[in-house]
Amino acid sequence: MSSRKFTETLSHTLADWRVTPQRNPRFRTAVWARLEADRRPPTWAGYARAHRAIVAAALMAAVVLGAFTGRERARERDAAARAALVADYVHGLDARWMRHP
Repeated sequence: MSSRKFTETLSHTLADWRVTPQRNPRFRTAVWARLEADRRPPTWAGYARAHRAIVAAALMAAVVLGAFTGRERARERDAAARAALVADYVHGLDARWMRHP
């Protein structure tokens, strides 16, 4: 088949081809409803669903930062408690610091 004949056949086929979609009487109403929905600010849940990766990354960063900060505060508290125990122990051994009943 020559390209000219193919082109003519294709042109006739496309000329005869018509698409007739079903009419939806609520199409215009649905379009306006979607436009109005897009104008309203999203809810927190809607925003979180739309931006899952960002929300998950922020949540993970908060958990890691909280764990690291909590660990450091616990170490500081432990060091202070240890220093207080050592000081009490040393004072208990030193006769000058002993309490007499």
